[in-house]
Amino acid sequence: MRRSIFSTLASSLIVCRAMACTSTSDSPAANDAATANDTAAANKRNTRYCEILVGKLSSDNIQVDVYSTEGLNDCPDAAWKALDVAALKTELGADIVALNGPRYWMLDSLAGSSLQDAAVKTFGGIDMRKAGLLDVSMAAMATMSQPYTHRMIKRKSAFHWLAGQPVFELRDPNGHAYVMQSYSAQKQVLTLADLPGLATKLTALPTGWTYAPRTLQKDLDLLATAGDATVVQDELGNTYSME
Repeated sequence: MRRSIFSTLASSLIVCRAMACTSTSDSPAANDAATANDTAAANKRNTRYCEILVGKLSSDNIQVDVYSTEGLNDCPDAAWKALDVAALKTELGADIVALNGPRYWMLDSLAGSSLQDAAVKTFGGIDMRKAGLLDVSMAAMATMSQPYTHRMIKRKSAFHWLAGQPVFELRDPNGHAYVMQSYSAQKQVLTLADLPGLATKLTALPTGWTYAPRTLQKDLDLLATAGDATVVQDELGNTYSME
C-alpha cells in the first residue's frame, strides 16, 4: 500500500513539475543566476533536459526539491538511464525520488525563470541545480495526474515561439487552444519527427478534443510574469499552455 501511494505521488509530482508548478525564488542570488543564464534561455527548441524530484512527506502535504539539468547539460543518456532511484532515496534521506525526463522544449525562448539555488549538485555524474520547490497538499494530488485536465498554475516566466516555426496544438470542445511547450520521451519514445503525426498516438483524446500542427504566421508570446497560467497534459506526458 505504501509503495502504491508513493508511486501515485511521484507520478502526480512529475505532472506538476512538467507544467511548471514551481514556487520560484525572488532572492537576489537566484535572480543573478537567472540573468547569467539568459543566453542559454534562447534557442531552446528541441533542447533536452531532465529533472529529479526529491520529496519528503508530512501528515497532509509533500514538499519537493526540484533539480534540473537546464542550463548545465543535455542530460547524458547513459548516465540518466543508470540512475538508481532506491539508492538516491537512501543517499538523500528522501521519502520519494522521481525521475522526470528526458523532456524536450518546444518553445524558442523563455525568460523570467529563476533558480532556488545556483549551487551545482551531482546525481550519478549528472550536474543539476535546484530549479524549484513544490509544496503540494495530499488532496491536490488526487486529480493532478489526469490527462486533458485544466490546471491553473503560478508561473513567473515568458514563453516565446517564433513566426515561421511549426507549433503543435491541442484544442478543446470550447475552442480553447493549447500550444505544446515541451514533449516527453518517458512514457513513449518520441522525437521531433513524431510530433506532426502525434494525433495517431493520442488514443485517449476526449470527445471534442483535437490535435494538429500549424505554422505560426506571427510570433507567439505567452506571458505569466505576474499571474496564472492554464496548462494541460496529454496521456503521453507532453505539456501545453493555453494561448
